[in-house]
Amino acid sequence: MEFALYYTLGAIIIYGATDWLLNFIEESRGKRFAQRNWIFFAIMFALAMIMMNIINPAPTMPPAGLESGIPNP
Repeated sequence: MEFALYYTLGAIIIYGATDWLLNFIEESRGKRFAQRNWIFFAIMFALAMIMMNIINPAPTMPPAGLESGIPNP
């Protein structure tokens, strides 16, 4: 249940960060991007992938041969 809370709060933060970052880039550039929706999506996708890896990292596998606790010679 707490993952739902983490993902919800993360999504709100990511949305705000993406909007701020895109506006900052456009202001420094001096004009809006023609394909603004795609750039917004790309930034949000990258931040979402980072957030998911932080909240729920992929399990790590032990090195080969150490499953039983006995190392290979």
